[in-house]
Amino acid sequence: MHTTVKLLPVIILFFISCSHPKSTYDELIAKKDSLRNIQLNITKELNNIDVALASYDTTLNSENDEEIIKQIIAKKNKIAVIEKDIKELEDKLSSNKVEDDNIAVAVKTMKYEPFNHYFIVFGNAEADKYANLSPEMGGKVEKIYVVEGQKVKKGALLLRLNTEAIERQIEGVKSNLDFATKTYNKQKALWEQKIGSEIQYLQAKSAKEALEAQLEALEAQMDMAYLRAPFNGIVNRIYPKVGEMASPQMPVIEFVNLKKINIKAKVSEKYINAVKAGQYVHVSFSSIPGFGKEVKIVRASKVINPKSRTFDIELKIDNADEMIKPNMITTIRINDFSEKNALTVPSLVIKKDISGDYVYVIKKKDNAFIADKRPITSGLSYQDSTMVVKGLTPGDQVIVEGYNMVSSGIKVSVKQKY
Repeated sequence: MHTTVKLLPVIILFFISCSHPKSTYDELIAKKDSLRNIQLNITKELNNIDVALASYDTTLNSENDEEIIKQIIAKKNKIAVIEKDIKELEDKLSSNKVEDDNIAVAVKTMKYEPFNHYFIVFGNAEADKYANLSPEMGGKVEKIYVVEGQKVKKGALLLRLNTEAIERQIEGVKSNLDFATKTYNKQKALWEQKIGSEIQYLQAKSAKEALEAQLEALEAQMDMAYLRAPFNGIVNRIYPKVGEMASPQMPVIEFVNLKKINIKAKVSEKYINAVKAGQYVHVSFSSIPGFGKEVKIVRASKVINPKSRTFDIELKIDNADEMIKPNMITTIRINDFSEKNALTVPSLVIKKDISGDYVYVIKKKDNAFIADKRPITSGLSYQDSTMVVKGLTPGDQVIVEGYNMVSSGIKVSVKQKY
């Protein structure tokens, strides 16, 4: 009881000071917080006094009743604390309001600035030099000279087929050719001495030349049994094993060079006049974080695919570090519109009603700022920015924070400018 009596003068003094017309907004908030704390303490004190008084209540039947009353008082104290917390949260929710209940807003002052619009397409990476190698003839794989992942130079021997049958044929032809050559030389010598007939000489010459041609064909066939690297590259995959059959219809080695990459993509036909060969675009890969490069379009088709309604573009990119791998998906960002002197606003601040798009700007009225609804014509948007084609001029201040809390004619206070 004595504590409560002591607090009453303090409360009276606070109320008197709060009513003073010269108090500032911050002072009033501070006094309000102090009064709230005093109120909480008084509530707790009163509850404690109720507990003390309960001990003198002769109507209590037992100690259990007294204990129940104490528990009730404790709950009341907790409720008082919760009520204080709720009040504080309510104050935070209204923190955007300043003196005289003005809405606190942030504004962006309109000025000319560059605006670029881009669209995105997805492409596929391909190695500039890629081949599934097959032998020129069929046969059993006799020996493999490389392993998967090995880098080799152009012309390096990769694989050899069994050539036993061809080798036997070559030996037989060489033996016959040796005999035919000797016969031809003798017939030639006799013919030069006018001995023998011309037919014998021509037959010997023909037999020799036929065997020479046969030997040349067999040696060429023998060379087909050897598979060599067509360019500098990497043996990515070897399909057969030694002893298995190979043929021209079956690839035996996947061979690739990663130093240069081709990127091919399909673009919607509506952009056919916005994309051309020689134009630079931005290329990135989701699987290679941090990678981004400006790359030139080397080919842009002028023919529309009738099924997909798209046209093809192709890019070439250096890949010296071999980070880009074939069949990676690439993101291609293409610029289709640029304006050096544009007025732009955050896309979120643009609202729409039955008349069209509008934003809120601030204007001065009677020594105060108010929100004013301004109809606009929106242009292209990219990411979180939209170009305003009509309705705004340089110097206009568009509300970009707090725009959801205002309406036309509402008083506002500018807390920040951009």
